[in-house]
Amino acid sequence: MLISPDMPWPPPGAEKLRKRWPSWAAWWSGDLDDLRTHASTTAPGGYWEKHRDKELKDRQMHLPLAGDIAGTSAELVFSDSPTLQFSADVQDAWDELAQTIGWGNSLVEAGEVCAALGGVYLRPAWERDLFDHPLSTSVRADEAIPEFRFGMLIGVVFVTNLGERDGFQWRWLEHHEPGQIRHELWKGTPNNIGKLMGLADHPDTKHLAVGESGGVIDTRPIRARGILVEYIPNQLPQPLDRQPYGRADIQGLETELDALDAAWASWMRDLDLGKGRVLVSAEMLDSVAPSSRSTGHVQTATDKFFGRHRRSTPAKVFDEDAKVFTPLSGLPMESGNGLAPITPVQFAIRVQEHADTCAALVEQIVSRAGYAPQSFGMHVEGQLSGTAIRRREHRSHQTKNRKRQYARPALERFAETLMLINAVIFGRPRPTERPTLEWRETDQADPKETAETINTLKLAEAISIETSVQMAHPEWDEKQVTDEVERIQAEREAKRAENPLTGYETPDALDTAEP
Repeated sequence: MLISPDMPWPPPGAEKLRKRWPSWAAWWSGDLDDLRTHASTTAPGGYWEKHRDKELKDRQMHLPLAGDIAGTSAELVFSDSPTLQFSADVQDAWDELAQTIGWGNSLVEAGEVCAALGGVYLRPAWERDLFDHPLSTSVRADEAIPEFRFGMLIGVVFVTNLGERDGFQWRWLEHHEPGQIRHELWKGTPNNIGKLMGLADHPDTKHLAVGESGGVIDTRPIRARGILVEYIPNQLPQPLDRQPYGRADIQGLETELDALDAAWASWMRDLDLGKGRVLVSAEMLDSVAPSSRSTGHVQTATDKFFGRHRRSTPAKVFDEDAKVFTPLSGLPMESGNGLAPITPVQFAIRVQEHADTCAALVEQIVSRAGYAPQSFGMHVEGQLSGTAIRRREHRSHQTKNRKRQYARPALERFAETLMLINAVIFGRPRPTERPTLEWRETDQADPKETAETINTLKLAEAISIETSVQMAHPEWDEKQVTDEVERIQAEREAKRAENPLTGYETPDALDTAEP
């Protein structure tokens, strides 16, 4: 992308998403300041728009469900690190690199960003003076200006805001283009890119000005065509833009999230209002003289309870810690307004109403985001079999598989890029073909149900020993299965030798004699 001096910033494109990314980031982070500032963009007139004023005395509450959804998505999709099969001559080098850079952790982190903001960029990096291997980094969708063609990423500019300095807004732009990576430093205003500066003019980019490259890196020896960056969309299509930016998990659910915070805050407000209060008649108050300090009388716990402030005039307070009260002559048991001299006040706390409202909103949000409520600990009462749990979480597995389909091509290309950098820059074996990615499936059937199924098939004489072993141990390879079949057959022969048949056995005995 060509950036020219004094052009408006940000450049045209993805206007609708640029308005929503700060809001999605605020819901994801749960930061109250960000929610006050940005949440009203996607939930106008709601709870957070009414709480923009930081000076409001009402307690401001937030239930971080959006962050839980993003984290759950990352765990479902990437918690079991996918295996990448290279050719035999480079497989060991990849296994070593994946272990060194924490490939699995990188994928989980990228997966959470992807679910929260709708997409994530996988960017390789290297620094020979510091590391002897390439690095895997991820960039948020709202920190890049991509260029797509036919639904494929052909170029991208990563934008790092370096903050204000000398009254100007400084930006570091990292261009990833076919055949090169180009770094630029710009000095402008919040709405204008300004003018191009030398990389040495800012301490954060000064290290890029070393050498004769001028901040330009030739990537053709690594990959002859295309760029080194990959983009993973969360889910497609994106109804707000024709380009394949990807949908965030909470897209379209912001008003429900706002309502959830409103219900949660109302519940907490009921707890505050439900604290016991005491109404007392004036005759039960004690006079407190002002202290010698100019600030007024000594402020007691009772003053704080009733919201009194320090003052210089005498005050009357009720000692709530007193255990004995002196009766006053002529004081009626009830005052003229029908209240006793000391009247307790206790407001009701609407626990069940608030709990039902919050639970209904949470279930609605996670279901519309594409997940089963059971993935968030809801409706898991009672002892459930493995099959029942899988059926309940079917929606979550569908969403997981859909996201994996979008991630697979990008992960295969990115792993190949890392190995190409490892070969060209650090002298390791160079891959000759793209790896194949396989997802590890850890969803095992319930052992009890599997045993019952195998036993039923045996009674019906519809299963062999080898097939039964394969069903009981789906994770075993062919040799392990063969060895187990041989052991079972050997044990059966040994039992027959210990208890030979006499020829007078009844049919029932013959059945029990066969293990």
